[in-house]
This record gives sequence, structure tokens and C-alpha cells, in this order.
Amino acid sequence: MRVDGRATSLAVANFLTALAATLVFKAALFEYAASGAEGATSALLIWPRILLCLGWDVLSAAIVAAIATLVAAPLPFRLPGLAVAWSMAAQAIYAAFLLVSYHVALVVGAPLDKAAIDLLFLYNATPGRSGTPMTDSVAPYLTPTFRIEAIVVVVLAPALLVWLLRRHDVDRVVGRRTVVALCTFVLLTLFAVPGLANGLLAVHTFGLERSPLTMLAASYLRGPLRALRRGDPVPADPYCFDLGSPVPVDGGNPLVTAAPGKTSLLLVILESISARGLAASAGAPTPMPFLEEIGRSSRGVRFENHYTHWAQTMKAAFSIWCSELPHPDYPPITYVNPAIPCVSLTEALKAAGYDTALLTSADFAFDRQIRFLRHRRIDFMADRNDMPGREGAWENAWGLDERVTVRATLDWIARQRREHPERPFFAAYNMAAGHHPFEYPGSPSERWLDRDAETAAQRATFRFVDDRLRDLVSGLTRQNLLDSTLIAIASDHGPGSGRAGMGRIRDASIYEGSVHVPLVVTGPQLAGAAGAVTLPTGHIDIAPTLLGLLGIEPPATMKGRDLTRGRAPRVVIFATRPPLSQVGVRAGRWKLVHWGETGVNELFDVEHDPDERADVSSSHQALATTLEAIGKRWQAHSRYLIENYAEVLSTSGRRCSATAP
Repeated sequence: MRVDGRATSLAVANFLTALAATLVFKAALFEYAASGAEGATSALLIWPRILLCLGWDVLSAAIVAAIATLVAAPLPFRLPGLAVAWSMAAQAIYAAFLLVSYHVALVVGAPLDKAAIDLLFLYNATPGRSGTPMTDSVAPYLTPTFRIEAIVVVVLAPALLVWLLRRHDVDRVVGRRTVVALCTFVLLTLFAVPGLANGLLAVHTFGLERSPLTMLAASYLRGPLRALRRGDPVPADPYCFDLGSPVPVDGGNPLVTAAPGKTSLLLVILESISARGLAASAGAPTPMPFLEEIGRSSRGVRFENHYTHWAQTMKAAFSIWCSELPHPDYPPITYVNPAIPCVSLTEALKAAGYDTALLTSADFAFDRQIRFLRHRRIDFMADRNDMPGREGAWENAWGLDERVTVRATLDWIARQRREHPERPFFAAYNMAAGHHPFEYPGSPSERWLDRDAETAAQRATFRFVDDRLRDLVSGLTRQNLLDSTLIAIASDHGPGSGRAGMGRIRDASIYEGSVHVPLVVTGPQLAGAAGAVTLPTGHIDIAPTLLGLLGIEPPATMKGRDLTRGRAPRVVIFATRPPLSQVGVRAGRWKLVHWGETGVNELFDVEHDPDERADVSSSHQALATTLEAIGKRWQAHSRYLIENYAEVLSTSGRRCSATAP
């Protein structure tokens, strides 16, 4: 065989091997989607869509073949064995990559892209510690079954390559008809998927058109390509964004009858707990009965439609602290503008004469939180590395034993009352328990691919968290501070969830399991205002409402509502990272989920369909289009504002009309 013939055969064999591996990956994903493993669905509605979802797989196989062949091309003439060995290694690596991507897709729901890799190895790396919290969350899934699968795929892929090379006609397998068919699949994926998204057929592929390799490459190219393009135009009003609702928003708000008064404040931020996760199920009560008891007490208010704006720790924290919507891209504020001159809740309270403290069972290195927090006038800060009483305490990759942090929080409060009884205190306590892999002192160390076992571990962790809330309130009672302290308990975001029937998604979605979170407030100001806030609210409403309950005017930089003043109803914005790049808008009973990846709009009536099972966008296209436009305007506005905040504040800063007294 001639040298060019050998090179051609090697290229074709590499392409066919990579394509076969990719198609097995895609078929396995489709089988999972059609199995009903996570919600009833119809195979007849799933499998035909595979014809629309193969284009990127063809391109991925071509990329693998090109890389393998370009490296091996100089070798066949003198070292044909080395060329084949290199191609075998490349195919084994690619097959292992596909296997990891498959399990990531099933377990996490998010693809293995730049954002996921940054979260695993960059943003959450902790100096002085080996590994990261994210990698420890992945560890429970490295089961013996997974290891066996890995061995199988790294053997089978090279074996297929060798078998193809032994065929004398391998270079003739990919003929004109095959090329036409493959190009057709590519065109269907590139043009038919977005073209059919919001038409009469409303064909939604739920991300099944993705191929891991092209998705990974695109995620690394997205930033540089955006930098080459012209930036978004300067918004007409670069400081204030209109959050007015285009549809009526009904809902109760007992906070308008509250009696504001200056007391101390305790803010507890839970970790990765959604409103759905607290719901009682058949035969099982809520895993957090004490939290429910607080919300239903004679001076408790529960927020029944409260949302995080982004299901990621530091992005959620930014909205809580500064009452500002987050930057629309996935890096947290600590990487975009850590010294942003918004006036945070702690700064507003410090200016009003409060002593301030922040204690977290996690690590300030997580998301590089300290870059943001060091500017916020916090008198005392402690994390897992310097928490009083931490010596010898239980800990995992995510954080310290919550019992240690509870004691340290109560000790700081007691010391503040002794030393400065004339000044009120503000103590913020960030929990770490609640995050996957659902561990706490005394919990079993689990490895699971079984959803029921994982759910049981999650609910057990929530019970542990609930007991710590009880400990906090009991501690305040012992110090005779319960009647002079306003307490707010919120979750930063949910653990993540897809909607029924579309598979498991943990962090890359804006469905209810990710963004609908608990918020409960209790205190002497609410003695005559107990009940439920049923208006849709967001994290940006927390700080101004707490300040309003304390009788303190919220700073002009805060964009959320002081709900004690009965503000006009507004929409709630939420978003998530690439590749879904979902942007959502809750307006009254309606919730839009827009997929930036494909242009798909989903519209749900969440009052009557809280599980988001029935997409009604085809029958309410005008509303879906209106809400989509709001989301796009927010993306352009928030990107410009956050990146240029100091300049915009100096030239256009003022109290926005929706927050003005």
C-alpha cells in the first residue's frame, strides 16, 4: 500500500472509530431520556429527534480524526506501527472522555465545558488544601462499575480502529453518498434545531444535540470571540433597569402591616436548599420542620414565591448583599468587579451604628469571596480556617461542622452584647452543609448512582441543618435576645433540577428546583404581620426589606424592593451559565425559560403547573416573546453596568423610580 493510501486509510479508520464511539454515547443519552428514569415521557417523542441531533457528533468525529491523523501523518512511511499506536491512544482517550461526559450529563446535567472545569479546578480551589469541593462532590460517583466501564471503552475503541485498518477497503467506506448523508445531519443540527424551536411544531431537543468535544471547544472559544465582536450598545439608562411586569401580578404581602423598629439582625444563608426539597412527600414529612414552624409562627412571614437570580454561590451572595442583579455571564462578581462600589447590607447597617460579623462554615477562598467581602465593613469575619473552636472538629471538602459555627456565632453575639450593649448587632451565618455530597458529622460516606439513596441522604442532611437552626434560636433565647432580634433565613440557591421528564440537572438550569428557594423572616416587627408573601420576589429584595423592617432607609444603590412599603409588582429575573445560557423571567403566574443555546422558549403557568410539565409557549407566543425581550435587555444592561459600575454610578447613579420612597 502506498504512503498516501496508508494515510487515507488511517484517517478514515480514525473518523469511523470516533464516529462509532460518539454515536454510542448519543444513543445511550437518548435511551436515558426516553426511559422515564426521571419522569414519565414517551419514546415516540424522543427517539425521532435523534435525526436532528447528530450534526455536532459528525463534526466531533472529524476533529478527532483530524488531530489523530495530522500527528500520525509523517509516521506511516518510516514508522507505521507508531502511527497506529498513536491513533489507538487518541481513540482510547476520546472514548474515556465520552464516558466521563455521559456520566456528567446524567449525574450533573451540565456538560463538561470550560465553566464546569473552572468550577472544578479554578474558582473553588482552596489554597493549602488538596483537591476542591467540586471534585469531592464528584467522588461518590467513581464507583467500581464506572471503573469497569472505563476499562472496557479504552480497550474497545482501539480494537475497533485496528479492525478497520485490517480491512483492505476501509478507505472506500466513506463515499459520496456517505458524505452527503453526514453533511445533511450537520445541516439539520445547525439550522433545523433553532429553526423549529418556537414554530408550530415547537421541537425541543433539551440539549441532546450537543456533542461533548465540540461543546468543550466552543466553551473555550466563546470568550475570545466575544472580545473580537463589538460590545453591547450603551443602554439608554445604564443604571436603572425597568423590572415592571407586562402582565398583572397578584399576590399577598403582609409586610405592609409590619411595625418597623431598630433591633439586632441575624441573617442565616442556607446552602443549596430549594423550596421543592423541603416539600412533604407521600409518607414523608418536611425534612426541616423547625424552619416551617418559624415561618408559620405568630410573628413569622414566609415567602412562597422567592427566587435566587442565579444558582451559584457568589452570584447569589452578590444579589443578597448588594441588592443588584448579577452579571449575565458565569464568572462570579469576584472575577468581574470584586471592588464594585455598591452599598452592601453590612455597609448600610454599619453606617446605622451596628456591629457586624460574618461567619461561614465554608471557605472564603471558595469563589474568591474575600475579594468582595473585604470591602464591606465587616468587623469580624471567620471561615473554616480560623473559626473559634475548630480544632479537632469534623469537616469535609465543603466545610466545617455546623455545630462549631453555631457556637462561634452565638459566642460572638454574647461578646458583642457584653462589650457594646448600646449598639445593635448584625450577624450573618453562611452554612456549608446542604451541598452535595450531603455529608455531616455522623453521616455515612456514600457512593451512589441511585437517585432514591441520594434523595434520602439529602433529606437527612436537611434535618441536620434544621437542628442547627433550632440551636441558633435556642441560643438567642438563652441570651434573652429573641424579642430584640430580627431573624431572616434564606437559601442561596437550590441543588439544581431539571423539569419533569427531561433528566437530572444540578447547576445549569433555571427550573424551579434550582431557583425557587425558601425565605423566612421572624421578629418583633412582624407580630401583627404574620402570614405569607405570595408575590414573586427575588434575592435583590432581601436587603432593602430587612433594612425597611429595621426602620433604615435602603441605600440608593439597592435595586430591590422594600416590601414593607408595598411596592408595585415586578418581574423576577434569573439566569444560568453556558452552554444552556438560560434566561428566565417570572411575571405573575407566568415563567419564561429561554434557552440561549438553541433559541427555544418555554412558558409555564407555575401557579397551576409548579412542576413545569406543560410548556404553553405555542399558545401564548406574544407573551413569550415579550418576556424574552425583557431577558435580553437585562443581559445587555447588567453586563454594561457591572463591568463599568463606578463610572455609571458617578454619571447616572440615583435612586431608581421603582425603589424610591
